[in-house]
Amino acid sequence: MIVFGGDYEHTVQVSSVQNGIDLEYRVLSRPELFAKVLERQDFDVCEFSLSNYVMMRDRGDDWLTAIPIFPNRAFRHGTMLVRQDETMESFSELAGKRVGTADYTMTGGVWGRGIYAEYYHLHWSQVEWFSSGKPRFTPPEAARVTTLDDDIEDALAAGRLDAILYPRTRDALLPAAGRRFRPLIKNWRAAEAEYYRSTGIYPISHVVVLPRDTIARHPDLPDAVVAAYTDSMKRTKQRRLAASFLPWGDAIWSDTMEFFGGEPLPYGLGAENQATIAKLQDYLVEQELIGRRYSLPDLFWPH
Repeated sequence: MIVFGGDYEHTVQVSSVQNGIDLEYRVLSRPELFAKVLERQDFDVCEFSLSNYVMMRDRGDDWLTAIPIFPNRAFRHGTMLVRQDETMESFSELAGKRVGTADYTMTGGVWGRGIYAEYYHLHWSQVEWFSSGKPRFTPPEAARVTTLDDDIEDALAAGRLDAILYPRTRDALLPAAGRRFRPLIKNWRAAEAEYYRSTGIYPISHVVVLPRDTIARHPDLPDAVVAAYTDSMKRTKQRRLAASFLPWGDAIWSDTMEFFGGEPLPYGLGAENQATIAKLQDYLVEQELIGRRYSLPDLFWPH
């Protein structure tokens, strides 16, 4: 059985035999992963956007289900970017401004808009939104999203946009002295740490989904996939992956694990993940992306 997922250190050993099922982990880019699900391509197991999964279920797509494996998370305070010469330094200053994003309904966007509204007095309706490419889902009319024809980073650099809510940019790969953009708030790392201390939320981005007809043919597959991800994570922590490559990595590893109580990427439906999923659904409802909240049994196998 093929498990499609992202290129992470903590998934390198998902390929294994679990419960008598031979699992092969294959790395795909995010667009390829999401296309597997959104276009209903053939797959056994696939990593997918958590917000888009909930939106699909809200729209009646019951051909797939999820297991409580969350391979990707990210804080969102540092992903609102402006030009280096921009004078704005607070989210509230974006009211009335032009903000671009890769896709309005992506999970990172949902988290960002929710956090900015709840903690920084910037409601999503106060912003003029621009989205690049074909949207995964039609944004609500109240969001006033315009399709951007040109490259989103070039549009920001040229002044056609005032900011971009963009988790991964080409600009970030350049040497620091050559970067055109900076995070809007300069103390974003401290803000993210304080957000976690006060809420206990490390925002979930992705979940693992399976087609129901695949499970019907292989009823032990969900448990096998959970076991594979769990075992791979356990080995990652035992080997302290990422601690040995960079200078000071060992100290950073220890400090980070202590900050997160030894589990920065928890799987399962424990209290922390329940609170995180509930908050994401609060934001999805408030942003008019889903019509109602769903219980955990509504969203996760075996229901």
